[in-house]
Amino acid sequence: MIIAKNLMHEPITILRDSSLSDAIKKLLYYNISRLIVRKDLKLVGILTEKDIGNFLFKDTSAASLEQIPIDKIMKPIIFIDGTASVQDCARTMISNGISSLVVGTSEKAEGILTKTDIVANYAESHVGENKVVQIKNPGYVSVSTESSLSEAIQKMFENNISRIIVTNQNKKPIGIITFRDFFGISLQLASEQDVTESAALSGQIRKGFLSDVGFGGISLARDIMTRKILSVSPDDDLSYACKLMITNQINGLAVVDKEGKTGIISKTDIVQFLAGYIGIRGLVLKKKVLQ
Repeated sequence: MIIAKNLMHEPITILRDSSLSDAIKKLLYYNISRLIVRKDLKLVGILTEKDIGNFLFKDTSAASLEQIPIDKIMKPIIFIDGTASVQDCARTMISNGISSLVVGTSEKAEGILTKTDIVANYAESHVGENKVVQIKNPGYVSVSTESSLSEAIQKMFENNISRIIVTNQNKKPIGIITFRDFFGISLQLASEQDVTESAALSGQIRKGFLSDVGFGGISLARDIMTRKILSVSPDDDLSYACKLMITNQINGLAVVDKEGKTGIISKTDIVQFLAGYIGIRGLVLKKKVLQ
């Protein structure tokens, strides 16, 4: 049986006394969505792009990114035993509303296990077992290419999500926006300003994203979206969909049927699907945890 130890990998960490600016730069440099926070050799918290996004655009202070400590934002780590099954890992993620677990304890961490690791394992170990149609999500949160950035951010807040689909005039998914895209723009805008005014301007930049008359109001979703929406058919093997996500380093796929109707399948959907199993291979679905 495949267990947590078989799927874990070494996490990328950041020191507890680092700033929000340090964390954002590290996320962008490694193109990752989370950092494990440590104090000396002890793991003390976790920081995700979603946590940063929620704070960055809701914080009303004028503090600069360099002045905000990450321990103000980080969340507690959820640990799991190295012998836990894939299903137990999936259930723990879903029940806690998280996308990663640390294998071991705070004193002796062995590695980190993410949704991506679980999906990669499914791609290799469950060929021919299930179809995309079994778990595709017919509904998804979206904005149009003509929507403002402020509207996109507000929708992400309202639906508690870290990425949003961008559709064209025919309601077809053609792109995606994540909090990481906003981080890059925030740093770019900040770097264009006078350093002596960085504290005030950092607050102005954050408010500008949410303002209907500021940067967020005049810039459109199409200006910063990533044009990388791949699609699968409802009849495709679920393991093939997983492989596409892993190979292309993306979190979701469009599901397009013969009539052109579109749905979405994400890594979260797959983890939820696995969380409903009693065993790993070829067993009956006990329940499907809805998103």
